[in-house]
Amino acid sequence: MPRHLRSRPVSTAIVIIIVVGVPLYVWFAWRQNQKRKERARAVAAAAGLNIDVDTKSPPPAPFDLMQRGRSRKVSFHMWPTGSQDSVFHYRYTTGSGKSQRTFRFTCALIDVAFNAPHLTIGPEGFWSNLGQMVGIRDIELESPEFNERYRVSCDDERFAVTLLDHQMIAWLLSDSSGSGSIRFELLGSQLLCIGDPLDIEEMPGMLAWAAQIRQHMPKVLVELYPRRAA
Repeated sequence: MPRHLRSRPVSTAIVIIIVVGVPLYVWFAWRQNQKRKERARAVAAAAGLNIDVDTKSPPPAPFDLMQRGRSRKVSFHMWPTGSQDSVFHYRYTTGSGKSQRTFRFTCALIDVAFNAPHLTIGPEGFWSNLGQMVGIRDIELESPEFNERYRVSCDDERFAVTLLDHQMIAWLLSDSSGSGSIRFELLGSQLLCIGDPLDIEEMPGMLAWAAQIRQHMPKVLVELYPRRAA
């Protein structure tokens, strides 16, 4: 059989695969996404939370995390009625081509009763490179164990020292804080808690955990750093 005739069945098969397979793949991906949204709605309802399952831009607050990369997106945003607290998935992308990477997190955004200067707390490595680039030095505290485990940077060293009193340091060093697995960023009246990606079922638990952080913070911050009038 001539070569050009032998190639026709192969070419026809490729065309059929493309014509039939691509729409099937798109439909399957769409259906899986719909099932995930339905599951997320059920999880939120069971926890008494509101939810926005659509993908959208991140909150307007200029957190360092939300200035990195491009294609910054929030998804599966959950929050209690009448509260500023929330939990959501967050992602951003860096690089291009073979060097392109997408970073994913689950974040809780918590309202606090004072007006904080910009502060970050996290293990060496997560904030370190960014801090060094903009000339922010690491703030050392009285606890050698804390200094070894965490990096702290802040626009106002007095605020950092006041926030990180003995009670707050003890909590950050305990298993209850996540033992360094959660990174924190304070700015204005909001605390951003940044963790590795969680399953949707675990998100209400992260929100409840993050809301309890307020009780470990020094009460004097409300007087020393009062919130601005709305």
